[in-house]
Amino acid sequence: MTRLAALDIGSNTVHVLVADIVRGKLEDVAHYVEMPGLGAHVARTGAIGTRKELALRAVRKVLAEARRHGFDQLLACATEAVRSASDSEGFARDVEAILRVPLRIISGEREAELSFLGAASRHASRKEWALVDLGGGSTEVVIAREHQMLRSAKLGLGSGVLAAQLSDPPRPPERARIRKAALRAMAAAPDGDVERLVATGGTASNLPAVLARRNPPSVLTTADLLACEARLDRGRASHVAEEVGLPAPRVKALRAGVEVLLLFLDWYGLALLHVSHEGLRHGMLLAYLELGGDWFRDG
Repeated sequence: MTRLAALDIGSNTVHVLVADIVRGKLEDVAHYVEMPGLGAHVARTGAIGTRKELALRAVRKVLAEARRHGFDQLLACATEAVRSASDSEGFARDVEAILRVPLRIISGEREAELSFLGAASRHASRKEWALVDLGGGSTEVVIAREHQMLRSAKLGLGSGVLAAQLSDPPRPPERARIRKAALRAMAAAPDGDVERLVATGGTASNLPAVLARRNPPSVLTTADLLACEARLDRGRASHVAEEVGLPAPRVKALRAGVEVLLLFLDWYGLALLHVSHEGLRHGMLLAYLELGGDWFRDG
């Protein structure tokens, strides 16, 4: 049996997934996450800058957790925040010194392909379906049929960047402003007569726990999302975090992310949101099984 690990540095988070390969399929072993919040800082300053040490500490922490489980191979990538930062090359070298493997700064197109590969392994539909990979700094949208990507687009729309525009707790006029900003970005979303909307990323995977910590649902209705929004907004992030069992930075990101997901449901004329816990990291590992060392290259 082979055990693999996938680490990605996103706009809000640093994640690592450890998974076993069993009869050609992935079986999750462990998952760890830290939230250094690079995206909003990069969007404001154009560089990782003073956030570098916080991000490197996050990398060290999740790597140490993953090593407790052991793995045969580690894959690592970075997405929008690092991709758009002026000091990305120096940051990548520092990360590689910690990981002892290359950090691949993947394109937005490849990010969409890998997220789709991971989500489609569980959620592919015979008719047209849409995948929304909502990240901290950008969002990738794919229209697909079964396991085939038909159309895709990268939107300049991220939960971390939008959340930085909200007070704690948010005020109604601020919500109206980020809603307008999100709608402007969504004008570039690919059209599709889709029967299913699947969402992956930190917002999607954590929202169900806001509704129910013990048995979180895998499908959310519009009413569920509105209930999440109301619960997330009813106090300061530190107070809400204690109630829902999530870190305060995650609560802040969720406040913006839930708004975006509500808009996507409306955009595609659907009432149900299917939550995928399979996404970029699963796609990285599946691509590695198929392509080996070329897993990160644009398809």
